[in-house]
Amino acid sequence: MAVILFVYVVPLALMVFAIVDCATDDDVERTSVPKVLWMMAIVLLPYFGALAWLAVSKIAKPRGRGSGGTAGWPVRRPGPLAPDDNPAYLRRLAEEQARKDRERRRRDAEGGGNAA
Repeated sequence: MAVILFVYVVPLALMVFAIVDCATDDDVERTSVPKVLWMMAIVLLPYFGALAWLAVSKIAKPRGRGSGGTAGWPVRRPGPLAPDDNPAYLRRLAEEQARKDRERRRRDAEGGGNAA
């Protein structure tokens, strides 16, 4: 049973996957070989053609989202990602904290602080 799996099923599944991936690949600058030759290599060389296509299409020149991305990862936009990464936000927080501290010290110095 295992022999049938590795001799017939795995190459067929790999070949079908590689053909569909090659047919739906819209990046014409990925390789210097035309798609028709890739499809023929995939069909005529079941293991090697499919593995060569997958190596060239996925590993050698990974696709990215946008320019300069890596395979599957979005390109990071410039600027802070979260408020705590934003220097202006952090500066404003520090100024607010300093203002609150000054007010608290002023109240304590005047004797008007609540001891609640």
